[in-house]
Amino acid sequence: MTWKRFLGALLFLIAFSTALLRHASGRPADQAPDLASLSDSDLKTLTVNLERTRCYGNCPAYALTIHGDGRVEYVGKQYVKVTESRDGRIDSAAVKGLVAEFARAKFLSLPEDYSESKCSCRRCTDMASAVVEIQVGSVSHRVNHYYGCGCAPKALFDLESAIDKAANAEQWTGDTSKQGPMGTTCFG
Repeated sequence: MTWKRFLGALLFLIAFSTALLRHASGRPADQAPDLASLSDSDLKTLTVNLERTRCYGNCPAYALTIHGDGRVEYVGKQYVKVTESRDGRIDSAAVKGLVAEFARAKFLSLPEDYSESKCSCRRCTDMASAVVEIQVGSVSHRVNHYYGCGCAPKALFDLESAIDKAANAEQWTGDTSKQGPMGTTCFG
């Protein structure tokens, strides 16, 4: 086979597979989904991750994964009631409600990094971070939110809380409302 035929066959396969992906979801493979109206096939590929990190203090550290079929995976790390893996379930209405929160926050258009190094306004040291990621099919978006960065929008805080609430994280974390950093230094 000549290299021209090989290249032609390769281009055909790429075009064919892209067409299949477009047909399966109703949009091009690399186009971001409309989170306000995901199809049932999109929901089957949905994964939402939330990780809350340690701080200089007693900040709850854990990770959650919510799947489109309602499965919830939890891993407790530090300063939580359960410091091991647990599984749970939520109903499809809760999954759809959570996706609506992502749409309301315009999550796919948020910058990927609200960290201390990227913070151009008030910043404080020794705070925890929340890392949120959503994946639908081949499209994913991840936001690192350092709580010492005062530039993050309120919608991001609200979304992080909505993920905890949808997963019923408090059953594993306990009441963490009075936990946090011991002391901080703020600049800016």
